[in-house]
Amino acid sequence: MRPSNLIYSVDERPPALICFANAAQQMTVLAPILVLTILVMRGSGANEEVVAQAVSLTFLACGVGTILQAWPGKWLGSGFLITSAPAAPYVPISILALKMGGLPLLAGMTMLAGIFEVGFAQIIRRFRPFFPAEISGLCILLIGMYVGILAIQAIFGLDKETMQATATGTELLISTATLALMIGLNLWGKGPLRMLCAIIGVVCGYCVAVAAGAFNPESMRVLANAPLFALPAWTLKMPQVSFELIVPFMAAALTCALRGMGDVSVAQMINDRDWIRPDMTSIRKGITANGMATIVAGLVGSIGGNTQSSSIGMSNATGVTSRWVGFWLGGLLILFSGFPVVSATFVAMPRPVIGAAFLFTACFIIVSGLQILTSRLLDARRTFTVGIALTASLGYEIFPALYSKAPAILQPFVGSGLVVGLVSALLLNAIFRIGVKTRASVSLASDVDNHDVIRAFLEQQGAKWGARRDVIERAIFGAAQSVESIVDHCSVQGPITLEASFDEFNLDVRLSYQGDDFVLPDRRPSDEQIRETDEGLRLLAAYLIQRNADRVRATRKGDRTILDFHYQH
Repeated sequence: MRPSNLIYSVDERPPALICFANAAQQMTVLAPILVLTILVMRGSGANEEVVAQAVSLTFLACGVGTILQAWPGKWLGSGFLITSAPAAPYVPISILALKMGGLPLLAGMTMLAGIFEVGFAQIIRRFRPFFPAEISGLCILLIGMYVGILAIQAIFGLDKETMQATATGTELLISTATLALMIGLNLWGKGPLRMLCAIIGVVCGYCVAVAAGAFNPESMRVLANAPLFALPAWTLKMPQVSFELIVPFMAAALTCALRGMGDVSVAQMINDRDWIRPDMTSIRKGITANGMATIVAGLVGSIGGNTQSSSIGMSNATGVTSRWVGFWLGGLLILFSGFPVVSATFVAMPRPVIGAAFLFTACFIIVSGLQILTSRLLDARRTFTVGIALTASLGYEIFPALYSKAPAILQPFVGSGLVVGLVSALLLNAIFRIGVKTRASVSLASDVDNHDVIRAFLEQQGAKWGARRDVIERAIFGAAQSVESIVDHCSVQGPITLEASFDEFNLDVRLSYQGDDFVLPDRRPSDEQIRETDEGLRLLAAYLIQRNADRVRATRKGDRTILDFHYQH
């Protein structure tokens, strides 16, 4: 169901001007990620002309990837507004590929990684038990924290090696003012002011930073020399493959697929007020689109791509999540690949403005992850999974040198705090699933009040299973009221057995006892029946119990009556 905070939801088509403005706004959070392409090209020793050409080709690949992601196809595309962007896990191995075999080797390995990601997407549903909702919530939380850390680094000009802040007072003031403007427009702005709060803040911050001299002179020199129009030249030769690089590139592809799962889950949640769990079909199609985008990136000679988390936070902040903005954004990126001056303008965006934009979007992503985590009952297993994975992720950001000592074969899996946290959570979740039963039962005495026993049993099992709090509360109410009615009206002989079973989609509760049948009425008893007969009170209780669950059924098996409750989860 459409959330009330959205101005245009995923299926709605805004006017063309709104689509264009929001597409331009989305580009503001894509621009800083283009630095990854620059890092790869410069790291391999390329000159400035080759670097500029690579940025234009990256625009082209990102545009195609964004359109593929927004496409609501049967086999391809999540159908959400999620930007495709260069992916950090590909940076170090792409530099190595360029040094070993130039663009042909980079293209071949990047395309192979994309093919692997497409293949992984087709079997991901089989691994659904290993991706419960709390893992999705943790993934989203880590993504938000990762974006937030990038924001802090940009705002304060932190050097990751020395951890020294280089930002001047003027730069800090620009970051603060830019962030304050975006937040103010988002909180108190109406209509277009709220929808365009980010781009208004970025443009104003950009102008102030240029006027104050708070920009990178080298970037501005590239901008000044960039031609207005020049079609990107495709100089790729026959792609090559190196067996030595297969494992690192596959590991990077798997990392991107896991992050893509989290990004698509966030997009699902912000577009559905009644969101319960990740839709694996949408995730499969989203990861497929991700892999196809990486194949396209390899074809044009760029580095592998991935979904861009900050674009989802931006759409949530502005209230415009329409996939039509994604089509416009993809079209603009493809168009601007032929205008080097445009790409240079985005690459030259002042660092204080980048930091403010990242911090603005990180807030929405972090809260989305926390909402998913707190919506589930967490037992000791899940507490350890979330706690250890979160600590491992934070540990990387504080002690990166410790992780750099890992064996070479593990380096792709410890390349960032986000990857460390996700891999840790998946491994721990798989280990802690050992010994967890999906079915449990308890015997209830028929001559005492069992409400506390029922609550303790279902809450304990719900925590082990990671069930939603609201569903468990409904089950507790239904079971407790049913037991009370059975004891009062059904001439019970002996104990009552309460049995519960669970999977990610269903919670089933069964009560069985020796005694009279439990009659489920087709309609509510009349007021006269309720006032004048015990039968009316019993029927009213059964009617209310029946409305508590998604489905209730009473049957007879031998000398026992069985009452089944089904709750959709």
